[in-house]
Amino acid sequence: MDKIPRCLVLFETACKSVRTFKTYKFGLDKFLDWCHKDYESLLMLPAKELEDILQDYCIFLRTRVNSKEISPNSIPTYFNPIWRFLKVNRVKVDKESVIQLYPDKVKLGGHDAITTEQLVKLLNATDTLRDRAIVHFFSATGARPEAVCELQLKHIAEYEDNFYKVVLYSEDYKHEMITFLHTEAVKSLKEYFVERESHGEKLTSESFVFAVNGYWKLESKPMSYNVLENMFDRLWKRSGIVRVKIGNRYNLASTTSIRKRFDTILEMNPEVSSGASQYLMDHTGYLSGTHYRRPTEAQIFTSYHAVSSELMISNELRMKLQLKQKEEEIQKNESNKDSKIRELEKRLENTDKLLRIVLSKLES
Repeated sequence: MDKIPRCLVLFETACKSVRTFKTYKFGLDKFLDWCHKDYESLLMLPAKELEDILQDYCIFLRTRVNSKEISPNSIPTYFNPIWRFLKVNRVKVDKESVIQLYPDKVKLGGHDAITTEQLVKLLNATDTLRDRAIVHFFSATGARPEAVCELQLKHIAEYEDNFYKVVLYSEDYKHEMITFLHTEAVKSLKEYFVERESHGEKLTSESFVFAVNGYWKLESKPMSYNVLENMFDRLWKRSGIVRVKIGNRYNLASTTSIRKRFDTILEMNPEVSSGASQYLMDHTGYLSGTHYRRPTEAQIFTSYHAVSSELMISNELRMKLQLKQKEEEIQKNESNKDSKIRELEKRLENTDKLLRIVLSKLES
């Protein structure tokens, strides 16, 4: 087996996750194929020659933009792997001379949030319990796709009020975060697990939450990012939901539209703190243990619980949960009222005793 070049080892180490490395290496390899270089020979080029190649590559990409093959907004993503590879290998180039050649960005689609009614259609388009559970999971968590693919049963645990606690990005301590699943999503997930076990699969803590169909009776195999994307593409087509194409994207992005619904529900609820909202949305600044506004697990759950009924897809289950929450609120208010009455009665009793003592002293 050929030895992996040190420059590539450094590049892999500089990437924050396996998925980032795979994505960046793919982009870097595309560039190397285009300029007919390998990892090491690229680093040996004189600065001026390397800058000329980078500028020529940008011009080549612009021709692809002009022919509508790629979006002008995607040009930075073609260069990001190259910049990181050069930087970690201590090769200095005049980046600005290349960046100035980037085409102007254009307005893209993908900004709209899916509605609950549209989510019902998407859910009705599913034909397997796995796909149904996945739609519920995304709706309940607003998670990014890359956080879901490698999720294992050991990352899920029962929590208060029949909710589930979920740990995402467990392999990355800097990014690790918790979120929750409300009862509707829990029910769907349990049904999927029961089906897998009925087909002979033995679920363990190491089993993947969402497995590739057809791998039952064997050790579960995780869904890849591409499989997940293809699944959602099928659901959107079957659902009959009309999406408007803006540039190369739809106004309702495949999974991001579900994430935007999650974000909107969080932001519009006055009971959800800004810190909890940012945390649940996986905005990395709030995941840092040093962030002074990082909420506690209890605060995160309180905020999540406050919006759980709105996150649900089923109107019936949503109304049941809302009714339960109102009953709990009434009971809490009744309990507070009883406590206040007892407190007032106690004060009155003490006042009466004090008055008797005063009168007794006056009479004597």
